[in-house]
Amino acid sequence: MAKLYGIGVGVGDPEMLTMKAVRALGESDVVILPRANTKNYSTAFEIAKGYMKEDIEKVFLDFTTVDNDKIREDDRLEYSKIVNKLVKEGKNIAFITIGDPMTLSTFVYAMELLEDKIEVESIPGITSFASITSRLRTPLLMGDETLKVIPIAKETNLVKEIESADNLVFMKVTRNLERLKEAFRETGNMNNVVLISNCGKDSEKIYYDLENVTRDDISYFTTILLKKGGVRQWQKYFS
Repeated sequence: MAKLYGIGVGVGDPEMLTMKAVRALGESDVVILPRANTKNYSTAFEIAKGYMKEDIEKVFLDFTTVDNDKIREDDRLEYSKIVNKLVKEGKNIAFITIGDPMTLSTFVYAMELLEDKIEVESIPGITSFASITSRLRTPLLMGDETLKVIPIAKETNLVKEIESADNLVFMKVTRNLERLKEAFRETGNMNNVVLISNCGKDSEKIYYDLENVTRDDISYFTTILLKKGGVRQWQKYFS
């Protein structure tokens, strides 16, 4: 029976894929590539392409970045129709995603609308926050510390979120950078944050001082780590 794999490919380094992910990619007949525009380019594909069959069929799924629930739901229904059709054709499918397929991923939106008889396997990948903390040699949390992961939305109360945990990971940063900087100042945490853009790529940028960083300086693939216990004492281990 054909199988649908949800495969996390991490955030940039092909060597960080698991052995299980590599095996599944090699067994797949089709790769599904989510994209947010009309260009035939996929960051996830560039990371994982070395482990796929040379003649693998590529299927792009366009999804909106517009904040409209009706449009997003229409996208998800279209995803599920395409995947259902491919599985019925007896093809093994790799739905590849940046990071982890069960963490803020387009894969879950397609998966929840699939037909019950479809066999699904999720293969975890390294999340952005796991990758950046390793890259920076900075612990994500220690001992009894608490952690929150915040994908920022319009209604997110950033000050309230900062006050609620010892360590915070902020995702969907680009459009919210100025809001975040204001919240860091208000809570006295401007010196407790580090920003990393395009982690592990040639275009990687790292900022411990955010005061003069603008939206134009960073990419969509940007994450901020806030540690109330401080980040700069760990900077000596990163070069």
